[in-house]
Amino acid sequence: MTSMTEAVAGARAHIEAALVARATSDTAFRELLKSNPHAAIREMFGNDPIPSMKISVVEEQAGEVLLVLPRSIAEDELPDELLDYASGGSLDKCLRDIGFFKPIEGRGLW
Repeated sequence: MTSMTEAVAGARAHIEAALVARATSDTAFRELLKSNPHAAIREMFGNDPIPSMKISVVEEQAGEVLLVLPRSIAEDELPDELLDYASGGSLDKCLRDIGFFKPIEGRGLW
């Protein structure tokens, strides 16, 4: 994995963990995340770094397990939707804006 794809994967994991942690303890936020993921991201991080991306949030039910397979891309390929962030160092800015480089308040994430 290249450093860029590692950074993107790390950012995604960090964001997902933060969203799940808040949704676990905040019922209103959980409902917002399920009904309008982009609004939930803006509420939590102050901006939405991927407004044009479709985000699906699915709540596991009793007796079921959900497995999400990422799309298949070459190890050295950056997905088209992230190319803008990679050019000119804007990925770093995006990651800072969403809190990737600082701990999330009340959570020991990152």
